[in-house]
Amino acid sequence: MRGRHALYVSALAALLASRGARVWESHAGSPPRVPRGADIAILESPLPAELRALAVRGVSVIVLAERAEPADALAAAQLGARALLPKNCTLAELSIAIRNATAGGQAPHRPSLTPRQREVLELIVEGLDNAQIASRLGITERTVRAHVSSVLERTGVSNRTQAAVAAIQRGWVATLLLAVALLAVALLAVVTSAAAAAVETPTALRSALTREMRAAGGYSGAWVHDGGSGRTVFKWRSQSPRVPASVQKLVTTATALDRLGAEARFETAVMADGEVSEGTLDGNVYLRGSGDPTFGTSALNRLAGLVADTGLDRINGRVLGDESFFDARRGGPASGFGISPYVGPLSALAFNHGSLVPFARGWQTNPPAFAAERLRVSLRREDVAVARYVRTGNAPADAKTVAAVESPPLGSIVRRTNQVSDNYFAEMLLKGIGARSGGAGSTSAGARVARAYAREAGFKAKVVDGSGLSRANRVAPRDVGRLLLDARKQPWFEAFYGSLPLAGKSGTLHKRMRRTRASGRCRAKTGTLSGVTALAGYCRAPDGDAMTFALLMNGVNVWAGRRAQDRIAALLASYTGD
Repeated sequence: MRGRHALYVSALAALLASRGARVWESHAGSPPRVPRGADIAILESPLPAELRALAVRGVSVIVLAERAEPADALAAAQLGARALLPKNCTLAELSIAIRNATAGGQAPHRPSLTPRQREVLELIVEGLDNAQIASRLGITERTVRAHVSSVLERTGVSNRTQAAVAAIQRGWVATLLLAVALLAVALLAVVTSAAAAAVETPTALRSALTREMRAAGGYSGAWVHDGGSGRTVFKWRSQSPRVPASVQKLVTTATALDRLGAEARFETAVMADGEVSEGTLDGNVYLRGSGDPTFGTSALNRLAGLVADTGLDRINGRVLGDESFFDARRGGPASGFGISPYVGPLSALAFNHGSLVPFARGWQTNPPAFAAERLRVSLRREDVAVARYVRTGNAPADAKTVAAVESPPLGSIVRRTNQVSDNYFAEMLLKGIGARSGGAGSTSAGARVARAYAREAGFKAKVVDGSGLSRANRVAPRDVGRLLLDARKQPWFEAFYGSLPLAGKSGTLHKRMRRTRASGRCRAKTGTLSGVTALAGYCRAPDGDAMTFALLMNGVNVWAGRRAQDRIAALLASYTGD
């Protein structure tokens, strides 16, 4: 046993000894003295290196901390601890933890999970919420909730965090995250003043941020700018390009707003290639898309009603789906340009996010044909008969527009993209940028436009896709910061700023930074891949000045990295700059 307070440790050791346990004590500030043959180490605020060393020896660790919230318990499990208990735990609670830890040598019960339920459990361990899991797997949130309920029932736990902890500790799923640069110091430390106390001087801020970033390891970088002084107040490996994960969406959405404007809308039209006589079209109609990622059942039904309102009641030809505004590649580089389960099928004639729900499960394999068939069905409900089966094809140059619907303004689409980190929207936007400003509706053309925008805005970025799923994307924290500073000068900044999740309130940050100074004061884009976590945006300091920041952490424990980011954001929101 080892703890900060000798009397506390000695008393606890005596109680355990009275129950028949053999106990060794270590002094605070020294490495834990764990003799050969010891089964368990009970440590207060262990260092990552200590956890790693004990894990190698096969010693179970019980961690004592000031707090033991569910997120802390999960992070402790990811770092190899068998249990996380509050310092004021009862002897009964400690005894149960010891008993559970010593039972670790027995073969753990492995719950009977379907392949889909196992996928859901793995994503729970990764830290995704229901909306993000639905997006990853191409299923509805309602289906995700059903799978989560089944996982909880079959694993015998009462909530998601307990399921994740059990999955890690009992080996139900492989540990997802690297242990090279563990951030346990921040999670398990007794001192939590970083999130509670105001930071008054640049020196104090730099000292606090240095402690956080040093724990993040050698593949992480940070950059912070003080809007009040107009100076960069902190840099930590800020010029080294990192994998940005979904922070890449800042590049995509800023490029879209810059090139197209916040009020831009995308049209989906029904076009005809024949003449209409007495309500009958002697020819075909074409459902032509222009890359609207929001186009779905509601807009299509509205479009069918507009067609019927023209007086048309019969089409002697077909309904053809026209996706020629984009290329025919269904995915981005991360999936080899095929359909990605984390995105869905890309098409200029997108429909219902590329999903077959509610008609079936899975993804559309031929989006333009699927959308054309849905239009045929909708036309039939409007008493417009279509004589022949649907196909795909390009509308002739002389085809006339019969009816059209428009997407919401681009500002609203950008908000959806950044708030929930929608990979589908981001990839669709990048192709749309390429089609409208880069000469081709392809990912590579959109990436060229994004790189050109970056040069104009004064920063560098290696742009490979729109969502950040590809690990080939690279950008330095300093360059993300420069993007954020340049955006403040643009006429579209209000739409861009409003698209970012608000700490503790909305989007991917709605469960983070609650009850800290950052809550309601920081807007930032999150990013997550296995071993990668990122956060970049703006915090409002007590004097109203904007603190602009970029934190890109690679090769880290994602859960621990997020908590470090949350503490950094709380520091920035409390910085007075005196």
